[in-house]
Amino acid sequence: MPDTTSSPICRRCGRPVRVGRDNYTVFEGMHYVCFHYEFEHDLSNPDGDPDEDCGLPGCPSAVAAGSNDRMVSAVRALVADWSAGPPAHWDNHSLPDYLEALAGWLADAEGFYANRGVPIPWSSWEVMQTALRAATIYE
Repeated sequence: MPDTTSSPICRRCGRPVRVGRDNYTVFEGMHYVCFHYEFEHDLSNPDGDPDEDCGLPGCPSAVAAGSNDRMVSAVRALVADWSAGPPAHWDNHSLPDYLEALAGWLADAEGFYANRGVPIPWSSWEVMQTALRAATIYE
């Protein structure tokens, strides 16, 4: 069992904050999830189900709210972009260039989310949806 004696305690749920301890003060003395459900989640739809994706980046409920469907739509949109040949707004026009950019973006994903001040989404579908679009222009 991990040592929790030096872990700060979440003021919402009362459990130790280990994974997000570096952001403990940013999230007002809470886990990110506790902060999200306390302050952000219901603002977009106060009558909504907590399991519905609120639409904010990193929403823990996104996993339960059809992120697989959004991933499929994102891939189909990329195919539609390419349907008439390499899109002018894409920087990476060959499959090897695109895949190299995809690998690069995934390697730098933590920085992408940190620079925006949001946690990495819990759903890998959400991360991949962003990565696939980003790889069209990532260098």
